[in-house]
Amino acid sequence: MTYHRRRDFIIKLASASAAIAAGGALSACGGSNPDIRFDYGVASGDPLHDRVILWTHAKEGDLNAASPNVTLDWEVANDAGFTSIVAFGKVTASQSTGFTAKVDATGLSAGKGYFYRFRSGNSVSAVGQTRTLPAAGVTDVKLAVFSCANYPAGYFHAYSEAVKAGAQYAIHLGDYIYEYPANGYASGDAVKLGRVVQPATECLKLDDYRQRYAQYRSDPDLKQLHASLPMIAVYDDHEVANDSFKDGAENHTEGAEGKFVDRVGAALQAYHEWLPIRTPDLSNLRKIYRSFDFGQLLSLHMLETRLLARDKAIEVTDLLNPATAAATTAAFTSPTRQMLGAEQLAWLGAGMKASGATWQVLGQQVLMGRMEFPASVLVSLDPTNPVNATPAGQAAGQKAISDYLTAKGTAAQAPALLTQTQ
Repeated sequence: MTYHRRRDFIIKLASASAAIAAGGALSACGGSNPDIRFDYGVASGDPLHDRVILWTHAKEGDLNAASPNVTLDWEVANDAGFTSIVAFGKVTASQSTGFTAKVDATGLSAGKGYFYRFRSGNSVSAVGQTRTLPAAGVTDVKLAVFSCANYPAGYFHAYSEAVKAGAQYAIHLGDYIYEYPANGYASGDAVKLGRVVQPATECLKLDDYRQRYAQYRSDPDLKQLHASLPMIAVYDDHEVANDSFKDGAENHTEGAEGKFVDRVGAALQAYHEWLPIRTPDLSNLRKIYRSFDFGQLLSLHMLETRLLARDKAIEVTDLLNPATAAATTAAFTSPTRQMLGAEQLAWLGAGMKASGATWQVLGQQVLMGRMEFPASVLVSLDPTNPVNATPAGQAAGQKAISDYLTAKGTAAQAPALLTQTQ
């Protein structure tokens, strides 16, 4: 037996044991109710002080089998035995949502752990655990932060290790899936590992993305993470296509691969179906920026930096090429150039200003680093900038340098005296 076949056997055995322990996906003998399968487990996400999103996938038969819509009962309880149920209701896993189902379970208490499950007749899902956000009195919080999970590149052990480490909340900053075909990026060991992607082709259509999410969600480590703690997530580029921006992507050929706007629509529909996310605006699935307050300790602001407003990336080669340098530099320095967009930027500013939390945390996809010299100083030292040759430009440059040195001195000697600008 090969390594990955032995691992598959162990995974299936463990999954069956977990289902039996939780009373999940088992049906009594006889009866007229059809067996409902919960092949991709359960998940929760976007916790607030009094509510949390609950998720599952339910249907008759496997992913590709025909099935009617499935009406589910959902329950939230104080205990794993569900003797103390605090919230319940009904939700439908329908064909229109790829047989995924999400519900916003409300009326919960702040900073409290809960158990939840889904039922249909005699069929019961695995039991999941979740928790709401603390409202007050919190002095610490344990976050497990993830990004860039490429299925064919290796196993997802980090997900289950976060559970073992006692993480309270999962934060996913994007690239939850990758869109490449079976011979694509980082797939050299996929056959040996038993992790060849499905579908084998690049994801372009809704069914492609749904099938890719289903494969990822079949991973035992990811299933354990989702069943153990709530996730707060945003997408990056690979949930659609590599190096996406508002009008296109590096890994998209307009026409040959359809319209980019249609591809985005399909990809984001699948994302909102398969992730336990509270969709802020059903009319615009790109608008996923939102905030989460962990008492007075921190405010977590999850940002969208890809599809709402991001302009196409500037290529360094175009900046260095004399034939394109002028136009590229003009685009690079344009005051209208965007990443967040005016609406999101205003929302973020207002949220940070209104927050009384000690820490303001940005959950987003762009690498950030400290600039030793502010942009105003660097611009003033640029010999190719004709403004620097004028008296006004020289005076502005001298002021920028003086202001910078003053701020550095104040920070070193009397940091309490630093102004907002400094």
